[in-house]
Amino acid sequence: MSTHRRPTLAAYRQAVTRQITAGEPFGYVEDAIDVADDLTLDEKAALWLFAFSLRDPGDQRRDACARLAALG
Repeated sequence: MSTHRRPTLAAYRQAVTRQITAGEPFGYVEDAIDVADDLTLDEKAALWLFAFSLRDPGDQRRDACARLAALG
């Protein structure tokens, strides 16, 4: 009998680190986090913030400014 074990948050963190390090587009990483049905909203938010923190600081600032500008 096999049991289905939920991946740990640490496993998701490692996967996000691999994706960012491999140069995956950030939107792809965001989508992967979003579709992880076994994560809570808080876990997804924390994982997204972690992924964002791994990005180049210049890219972080550019995207943050663009989102702010889009809001008004």
